Amino acid sequence: MKRYLESTLLACKGGLVIASVCTLALLPMKGVADVTPESASDKTITLPWVLEKTLLSNPQLQSFPYELRVSEALTLQAGITPNPKLSVELENLLGTGDKQGVENAEISLGLSQLIELGDKRQRRIDFAHASKRQSLAEYELLRLEVLSQATQSYYQLLRLQALLEWNQHGIQIEQKALKAIDLRAKAGAVAKADVTKMALRLMRARSVQQQLEGDILVAKQRLAANWAGEAHFDRAEGELASLTELPSAADVLNAIETAPQYLQLLSVERLMYAKRRVEESKAQYDITLGMGIRSYDGFDDAALMFNFSMPIPLSNPNQGNILAAKANESLAMEQQKLVRGQLKLTLLEIHQSMVNSARQASLLQKQLQPLAQQLLKETEFAYQTGQTNVLQLADAQSELLNIKRELIEAKTAVYLQKLELERITGQSMSAVHQRQLSHSFLNTEPMTAQENN
Repeated sequence: MKRYLESTLLACKGGLVIASVCTLALLPMKGVADVTPESASDKTITLPWVLEKTLLSNPQLQSFPYELRVSEALTLQAGITPNPKLSVELENLLGTGDKQGVENAEISLGLSQLIELGDKRQRRIDFAHASKRQSLAEYELLRLEVLSQATQSYYQLLRLQALLEWNQHGIQIEQKALKAIDLRAKAGAVAKADVTKMALRLMRARSVQQQLEGDILVAKQRLAANWAGEAHFDRAEGELASLTELPSAADVLNAIETAPQYLQLLSVERLMYAKRRVEESKAQYDITLGMGIRSYDGFDDAALMFNFSMPIPLSNPNQGNILAAKANESLAMEQQKLVRGQLKLTLLEIHQSMVNSARQASLLQKQLQPLAQQLLKETEFAYQTGQTNVLQLADAQSELLNIKRELIEAKTAVYLQKLELERITGQSMSAVHQRQLSHSFLNTEPMTAQENN
């Protein structure tokens, strides 16, 4: 098992499918240190640590070593040739009259060998190899799904941590406002109801804080479930920063050829092809050759004997299985075409959603957030001078906080949609030939295949 775990880690570092996820998933992270919860004083985990832990301990991946042994055993079995047969015949033994006793007995010792024709052995081996490659393709698909799920859980934890900081910032704003309102109320400049109104908003924010803390505990447990462990860590390292680079639609579509689901269907087609060849080889009749020795006259005389046998080819006894194998091969090819079209549509939809989320994040960060900050600052000054009431002040605070939360959600959506593209294509969307976006995501348009050329 130890050797398997080491080889799995090497496959993660060197394999195209897994390396693409392992690589890209780390790129957006800011300030990620390669530490483990055991060695970090603050028990902070990183995404590399999570992916490694998931690869080694995820329950869904633990059965693969046994499945690999089964495939290897079946490959060995496919290459075994029929053993020779030894036959012994006794004739004219313990009869009546002249055939009494064993004096007139005739004994035949024969050795025969079944000779397989039609290249049956090699085609069985080819089918076993194709089955093994199919199992490997399914495992690669599962391993990519597992790593993607772990990365998604990590991003969701980062999102909740960002929301917790967002809410703490809101509490600070409302505490500051409550203090200023209370001073004005004591001076008789505003009504006591203004103090109550802001105190109520502050209590609501603290209630949200408790809810977010509970959600973070659940998110930690969900993340730890990826390696069947406990959440013995305090926080996840990193932040959901704005992405400055996105793949074009053409780059995404070009990655269909390496999509694990598509490659898995290719392996199914190869398996069906190998199965058809096995069935076709069974249409070729085998022959049996033998030789032996026969004794006569009470073992006094002996002679050699030869034997040859084969079925009479009146019809093909395997024609039904051959037709079924051909139909399965054709079905696999049709499924490839269907899945390819579905993948194209799915990738375009996810790509467009990612671009839309990136535009929204840019709009919120570069335009709406500065306006909301300016509005809050002006409203606070106007409230101090008695030009606005507490409802207007609360509304200005809500505008800023809502925009900050929408920004967190938009950034999270970009990360998750980019991760989904990587999961489907099996490639890092930061490693393909990308183009630098213009100064703002607002000016980004999906690039067509013609433009890419």
